[in-house]
Amino acid sequence: MMSDFSFVSLSYDGLDEAKKGIEKTVKAIPGRIYDAVVQACSLIEIRAKTHHLAGETLKPGTHRLQQSVKSMVTRSITGVSGRVGSPVVYAAIHEYGGIIRPKNAKFLMFQINGTWIRTKQVTMPKREWLSKSLKDVQGKIEAIFGKQIKIAIG
Repeated sequence: MMSDFSFVSLSYDGLDEAKKGIEKTVKAIPGRIYDAVVQACSLIEIRAKTHHLAGETLKPGTHRLQQSVKSMVTRSITGVSGRVGSPVVYAAIHEYGGIIRPKNAKFLMFQINGTWIRTKQVTMPKREWLSKSLKDVQGKIEAIFGKQIKIAIG
């Protein structure tokens, strides 16, 4: 037994325009992603300097750590990479915590409130100045990426 079929025919004549639109978007996306990463890194850097390294998380002494924070964005064939951080030797111990031991002596010696301390090690608590800065601006970063993608799509 054969069934009767009804057919509907569809056609679209705008394939050339659609293809051009897609090609334009594909070309625009890498630049927009680069712009978004630059803006995101800048937000993290500013937040770290103006909040977490300005007393909210760490009290500045010499301001050396605060002034050393920089961001860097690089492009490659496969993507875009952004970094925010500090080359100051004690930046990581503040961020992650850890144990400080003497390298060239039996003891560490330092002053606290005018009293000299002599010890074999110091345990530093973590004071997350960088990861807290990222968390603080995460919503803004997501909005930046969304805006840049919308601009690329047109």
